[in-house]
Amino acid sequence: MNSELFRLCEHQRVNVSWSHDTRQAVLDAATAWQEAHGLSQPPLSFEGLDGTLLRAQQHVGVIEAGGVCVEIYPKLDAGLVKDGQVTDQRAATVMKNLLWLLEESGHEGLIDAGEAEVEESPDSICDLLAWLFARRLRHQLGMGLAQEYIGMRDDLPLVRGRIDFARQSTVHFGRPDVIACSWDEFTPDTPLARLLRCAAEVLLDRVLLPGAAADLRDALAMFDEVESLLPHQAVAAARSIRWSRLNARWRPCHDLALAVLTGQGREMHAGSSGSFVFLIDMNRLFEDYCLRWLEKTFHQRIEPQKRLGTLLVAPDKRIAQDADFFWLTPNETWVGDAKYKIPDAENWPRIDDLRQLICYGQLAQRLHTGKLSRLMILHPTTTKEEEELMETYDGQTLRIQGVRVIRDFG
Repeated sequence: MNSELFRLCEHQRVNVSWSHDTRQAVLDAATAWQEAHGLSQPPLSFEGLDGTLLRAQQHVGVIEAGGVCVEIYPKLDAGLVKDGQVTDQRAATVMKNLLWLLEESGHEGLIDAGEAEVEESPDSICDLLAWLFARRLRHQLGMGLAQEYIGMRDDLPLVRGRIDFARQSTVHFGRPDVIACSWDEFTPDTPLARLLRCAAEVLLDRVLLPGAAADLRDALAMFDEVESLLPHQAVAAARSIRWSRLNARWRPCHDLALAVLTGQGREMHAGSSGSFVFLIDMNRLFEDYCLRWLEKTFHQRIEPQKRLGTLLVAPDKRIAQDADFFWLTPNETWVGDAKYKIPDAENWPRIDDLRQLICYGQLAQRLHTGKLSRLMILHPTTTKEEEELMETYDGQTLRIQGVRVIRDFG
């Protein structure tokens, strides 16, 4: 689609000269995505007296609506943070880092191991999404198109399958020239195939990456016998998909196709593709990356979102305490907390973060009496990984750990 491209970084505020209608269209698309994902605030908002100050939250991705395409990039690239200008060259570099981060973290299974090592890599969010979907789809189609028996009904001059006596005796009473029939047909035109075709059509309309575009066109050629549906129709029909071991291999394609089509925003329900949203929550992505980092560092299983206890003992309001990471060594309990924040000298670590982590450590000691409690705050860094050791007022050891999130592609 031909839309004006606008780039910014997470948590950045930028003045825009868009019309009121354009701003409202972007806000509507962002709000629809917020509601669909149960967030407390939209990923993009407008501030200021005249409502022209665009502000991004902690989501990376694309929001296309009202004739503009807003691409939101990670805040961690030094050049982007320095002056806020996202050039084509910088965007390409950032996309390579994002691909690597998605691969290393295994975030939502978006990229399998080794897929980020390709000669042709995307340099925009739309191309990233199309590239991911095209590669998955091409791999699965290479093993054959999914087919299944679908129940069919029609009024025919001759019997096919079974006679629908209820319909025959009511709708066609006294008409021997028409027979109400029902039968099962082995066909590739399934709800799953219709969903995949619709997602491929939506992405082909936006992709600029030649390789991904070619893969999507090849996939659509293989879906030639599959009915083309509007996004809201394809998503509604997908609810009837019957999963089994025979079609389980299509699950990753199905999940990504749903992410593509449900990102159509409110216009999807009106049969239009005037808006499009695909966003990655960087807080969750960083947590997934830290989980893999801890497993590699400590060579053991790490428990994510571990319930350590509650703040209150009253039965109605216990206030559960869930740590990002928890693991045990022979003599110690470890509690980790991922903070997707760039440390600053004046307010780091933050008081609220420390209070929370100290409480986690005390709860962990109650669960494992006799073990020493150790705490860790993990934060992103684009330079060398370093650690800083501190001690809390109650004798717990605190490790402030920088985790490198930028790959050296040299």
